[in-house]
Amino acid sequence: MKKVILAIVLIQSTFSVYSQCLTDHYHDVAKAKDPSIELAEKAFNASVVQVGNNKRVTKYIIPVVFHVIHTNGPENISKKQIEDQIRILNEDFSFKNANRTAIRSAFTGVTADCQIEFRLAQIDPNGNCTDGINRVYSPLHFDAKDNVKSISGARWDNKKYLNIWTVSTIQDNSGSGGTTLGYAYLPSAVAQGLSAQDGIVVRSDYVGSIGTGSTTGAGRTLTHEIGHYLGLLHPFEDGCAGTGSSNGDLCADTPPVAGTFTNAGCPSAGNSCSTDAPNLIDQWENYMDYSSGTCQSMFSLNQKSRMHAVLTNYSFRINLVSTANLLATGVNKGNVAPVAYFSSSSRIVCAGDPVYYYDNSCKAQVTSKQWTFVGANINSTNKDTPVVIYKTPGIYKVSLSVSNSYGSNATSVDNYIEVKPRVAINKPSMVQDFGKATWNIGTGWRILDQGAVKFTRDTTTGFRGNNCIVAPINSTVAIGQRFQLVSPGVDLRPLVGKNPKISMMIGYLRQNTTSSEDFRLYQSKGCDYSWNQFLYRNASFIAYNATTYAPSFKPSSPLHWKQVTFSLSSYENDSNISFMIEVVSGAGNAVYIDEINIGQFNTDVEDAQNIQNLNIYPNPSDNQINVSYTNLEGETEVWLENIEGKRVANIMESSNETGDIFVTYSKDQSISNGIYILKIRSNDQVINKKVIFAN
Repeated sequence: MKKVILAIVLIQSTFSVYSQCLTDHYHDVAKAKDPSIELAEKAFNASVVQVGNNKRVTKYIIPVVFHVIHTNGPENISKKQIEDQIRILNEDFSFKNANRTAIRSAFTGVTADCQIEFRLAQIDPNGNCTDGINRVYSPLHFDAKDNVKSISGARWDNKKYLNIWTVSTIQDNSGSGGTTLGYAYLPSAVAQGLSAQDGIVVRSDYVGSIGTGSTTGAGRTLTHEIGHYLGLLHPFEDGCAGTGSSNGDLCADTPPVAGTFTNAGCPSAGNSCSTDAPNLIDQWENYMDYSSGTCQSMFSLNQKSRMHAVLTNYSFRINLVSTANLLATGVNKGNVAPVAYFSSSSRIVCAGDPVYYYDNSCKAQVTSKQWTFVGANINSTNKDTPVVIYKTPGIYKVSLSVSNSYGSNATSVDNYIEVKPRVAINKPSMVQDFGKATWNIGTGWRILDQGAVKFTRDTTTGFRGNNCIVAPINSTVAIGQRFQLVSPGVDLRPLVGKNPKISMMIGYLRQNTTSSEDFRLYQSKGCDYSWNQFLYRNASFIAYNATTYAPSFKPSSPLHWKQVTFSLSSYENDSNISFMIEVVSGAGNAVYIDEINIGQFNTDVEDAQNIQNLNIYPNPSDNQINVSYTNLEGETEVWLENIEGKRVANIMESSNETGDIFVTYSKDQSISNGIYILKIRSNDQVINKKVIFAN
């Protein structure tokens, strides 16, 4: 009889889509590569003694690290959401879950307090303090598989930590086309050479029950996957032939289930198999079935025996729960002085928003502590988890000192918390042309810097000059690599009813017919930079010519640029909104971006359709300039801006006059000599011309 050795678990986000479990697929792959896995599994199964309520004097404690794989989207889940998941795990494995009272009478005699507790690690592999959450920037969070376990720094020693990788979506390698919520490897496969795969991959929106966590999942996806991590199988293994303690899920007190999604709806009297003796109804309350997370509420006594056998028979699990490892990972405290370390609910907040601080000091139990906050409503406190408010925008220092009877330690971070104004200082129009080397210093514009592969400033090309920003994509850049540029916050309310927009010039050609660079826009309201995508365009759209292809393309003419404009009317009532421009690599050509404009009008152009015979003279001028043009139709307006983009003079108010237009401007004493930009608006286009005042 075939036994499942490698558990790769497929759970449906909606049970209307029935998908094949990946267990058999990965079992066949593992057995084909190493037949000893099945032999080792059989030997372990023979050693497991299924007993009644085998109560231990102490519980097993497992150190946990969450590797949050993200690109600053909703998959970058909060500390509170992860802590909520730890709470759910500890309730489920200690049989303290609130819904245990709904367990049907047929199974109340076999429910188990598994005496297993999970704690976020407090010391990382390098001996430094941690909060047990390792945030790793990588596009591999999308369609994730075992590749996330190979990201640099994203896998800790499996003999010391339970590794959990949270991702946005998981690839279904079985070809079934279903939605995978999580998977884990059974310890028998890990023992036979798959230690690098040990741990759990889980979708971030099925972690916990708050934040982005699914309410119907109720945080039970990880409960289920940890069951596999500790050696449990599904109750539907071998279908109705899976009875007794020698086949099926190998637990005599979990009745067999006919199929994968038999109990998706948690039928109150469902009994899909009559082969068990005594013939019991299906135990959809069990965490290892594919029933709703809100229905799941128990492990059985035999399942507890099996998990305890894993923790006492496999060397890597024995070490995991050992007293020495609990000290090494910081989940138990030693008789030494503590090391000060802290974290917070956010590093960037709006003025007036509460900030929660957490004492994550490690090595030893803290008996006394003192927080010091600069710029906050509380200067100092000895509370465990202080909540403070910053009323004035700025960047502030935070300090923590801790002590016990063995000694003391302190830490300070000078620029720890950034407090932004609740209402953005920037108003439309806001233009970025990357003309200055210091374009991102003190302006609020910033590249989300994730190492060498990122947006960079190019000083050899541009739409109008020699500067722009580029996502330097080529065949060596991984498909899916993300390049992200963030705008400062802007108050769009002055443009209520005026159709605000974001526009820019893009220089790009596809490398070939299969090139697939993508362009996306995200918005974040307030100051927390929680990004939500609101626009997607493919390579054909952003290319200036959708039917022309070129390897290693670089724009060398204004004709190589395409103006793209997107409406922001949905956000015109927002007083503090930031935008993120994202380019996603298809391993094709670089994408060049210039003259980003957030405001009422499109990105500036050299020539507007309705403006002809434009002349600005004299230029340079010592004091006065004349502007003449022919307006064929529509509304026009003329003004002067300095090189920082600030309007310094209105030359001609908005007018519907057509025909030949002539205006004269004489600078006053407030306008010093130098370079300025004269702007002429024609309907929703703006012509941009350089003028110079000089004696």
